[in-house]
Amino acid sequence: MNPTLNGTITFFYYRDIDRAERFYNETLGFPKVIDVGFARVFKATDNIHVGIVDSSKGYLKTAENKPVMLSWFTDDIDAWHHKLTEAGVEIELGPKEADYLHMKTMLLKDPEGYTLEILQWLTKPYGKR
Repeated sequence: MNPTLNGTITFFYYRDIDRAERFYNETLGFPKVIDVGFARVFKATDNIHVGIVDSSKGYLKTAENKPVMLSWFTDDIDAWHHKLTEAGVEIELGPKEADYLHMKTMLLKDPEGYTLEILQWLTKPYGKR
């Protein structure tokens, strides 16, 4: 029997953790569910979380190159696009339909340069819709 997983927290490391908190909490609207000072966790959906860590105190350190992309699924990418542009977030791409998979995608950067993707399946490539 395989053990199961019940959720995820993706941790990013920041020079300015307060600025990152404002972005995830106020701009994206994710509630803060854990705060231990140097690390904070925000609930994106039921069991999906984003963690932010002060890089001067965390296990990893921040770097100029951010070779990580965090992607979220939504049923309404246009509503997210509206919310983010209204909040002054610069959208790098989209929302536009991808030519490699039947979905619409949108890319943006968080305050320290991590790439975030919000996507909407037009035809879900696996499982039930």
